[in-house]
Amino acid sequence: MGARYSDDPALFFLIMPMDKTTPNAAQSIAQTLSESGVRFVFGMPGGEVVDLIEALETQGIQFILMGHESAAALAAGTLGAVTGTPGVCLATLGPGACNLVLGVAEALLERHPLLAISARTAVALEGWNSHQQLPLNEMFAPIAKASIALHHRTGPAAVMEALRLAATPPRGPVYLSLPADLAVQPASEQTSAAPPHPIRAPAPAPLEPLLDALRKAVRPLVVVGLALDPGLDGPAVRRFLAETGIPYTDTPKSKGLVDQGSDSYLGTCLSASGDALLAEFIRSSDCLLGIGFDPVESAYDWHRGPAYYGITDAPTSFREYKPHWERVGRVAETLDELAACGTSPAPWDPEELQALRSAIRSAIQPDRTESPRGLAPYQVAVRMQALLPAEIRLSLDTGQHKMLFCQAWRPASPEAFFCSNGLSSMGPGLPGAIALAIDDPDRPAVCVTGDGGFAMMVQELETVHRLGIAPLIVVLCDQALSLIRLPQMQRGYSSHGIDMVFVDWAAVARGFGLEGTWARTTAELNAALATWADNPVATVLAVQVDESLYRGNHY
Repeated sequence: MGARYSDDPALFFLIMPMDKTTPNAAQSIAQTLSESGVRFVFGMPGGEVVDLIEALETQGIQFILMGHESAAALAAGTLGAVTGTPGVCLATLGPGACNLVLGVAEALLERHPLLAISARTAVALEGWNSHQQLPLNEMFAPIAKASIALHHRTGPAAVMEALRLAATPPRGPVYLSLPADLAVQPASEQTSAAPPHPIRAPAPAPLEPLLDALRKAVRPLVVVGLALDPGLDGPAVRRFLAETGIPYTDTPKSKGLVDQGSDSYLGTCLSASGDALLAEFIRSSDCLLGIGFDPVESAYDWHRGPAYYGITDAPTSFREYKPHWERVGRVAETLDELAACGTSPAPWDPEELQALRSAIRSAIQPDRTESPRGLAPYQVAVRMQALLPAEIRLSLDTGQHKMLFCQAWRPASPEAFFCSNGLSSMGPGLPGAIALAIDDPDRPAVCVTGDGGFAMMVQELETVHRLGIAPLIVVLCDQALSLIRLPQMQRGYSSHGIDMVFVDWAAVARGFGLEGTWARTTAELNAALATWADNPVATVLAVQVDESLYRGNHY
């Protein structure tokens, strides 16, 4: 039986008969994903991908319908980041594929392992039918580690290679396009592929330049970033910092990895409230050691000088930028080798370090906890930290509140704090919390977002309700894109294009079948947080904040 076409011109798509006996390409792809540890695929379906969705479900992979393809890609990226197995998202061709772009770009600059799959025009139609046909592989190529067009000669090996590449440092997205008619054709290869060959790492740089710099240093500092494996490298990082006593700072993407209670810990830098003080301090270092530091998080320039030395799991060069010295490979192995060489840098004055920590705390802490216009955002962070379970995982959206929480929040463990910092996009907070809740339903998941970012993803409240998960969604409401007010004020402009009208987000939440409540005072905030902590149910907690009480932020 050959291919046939719909008789309805408005539904002019290729319909292929399903061969029930021979595994087809969609089934082969699904089996490969299942054997690689994929448990969920996030997406928005179209007629061109129903065969793959059916194959996924048959393999025990749950297809999770999201309200928008960008949310699907953002959720998949977060899941990849927390599990180490590439997250997977799926969309149809044309507009569906276009809507994946934000999440794919996010995965590229946040170093999230992601496999983004979309349909593309059926092979039988692509030469003469322009309907919904776009150069998808060319479109994704600049924002993905690889852009692969599946065809009749490709099969599980191509999918295995895509998964391997996505999970190889620097982790990131790989895009696959699948023609609708190819999906139901017999698989071109066996459904099991040989284990991929590891990528050869560059020869490690000799340690002598770094050892010499550390031994001579009077003001050594460490910046810990995301270019490492938290599970494999984290213990060695903490051990090295404790044994050497070198003062250190972390970045938003590595929060929770280091001991934040140590007298050597200075705070969080790079897109964090008060980090201008840290930046100046870092510039004074005569030996700056980046352990996993990736400049993708940085808008500063201190890593471009001769005092900087990097230990990373992947090269961090970018166009004209090349670090003064960089050792690429297993970070833990390099740190253990470094420690065995007996580095003993000069001790710092404890009072100088304490003065910096106090200055940062003073810079971000307002003189009031609330005003007639609402709560101080700092107060919200403090009360959340005090009243919510210590084991929560926090998914943070972008805005002034992101900078505050990046400095003020203390995660209880690695991989418990998620934000967009390389791309710094609005929107990931709620999809990220959904991914965290799905990954581990027994561990509390919390989203903190502004009302602007929440408005971009409010449709995902239906996803939360349908899945039966129970995140706490804290919406900091100031009826403005207040982060953008900062550069407008700095340049002497009026506030144009950033103010919004009041929306009753608690009522909106109830319309989606979730709990919804407002907090306009500290007492109301305490009560709402305690209620959710005692009985976690899906809740939108709208908190009215006074944006004038943000402190320590700059643009």
